[in-house]
Amino acid sequence: MEKAHAGMNLQPEHFDAIAKHLSEAMAARGVSPEDINTAISKVETLRDAVLYK
Repeated sequence: MEKAHAGMNLQPEHFDAIAKHLSEAMAARGVSPEDINTAISKVETLRDAVLYK
C-alpha cells in the first residue's frame, strides 16, 4: 500500500472521505450495517499504510 500511495500525501480527511463514500455506497446497495462495519474495520487497518506517503 505504501508504494501504491507514494507521492500522494493523503491526509486523514481524504481517507475519511473515501471510507464514508464506501460506507454509503454499500448501504445504498443493501449491505447490512454489520457487514459495512466489518468492511470499514478492514479498511481502517490500512490507514497508516496510505497516509502521508
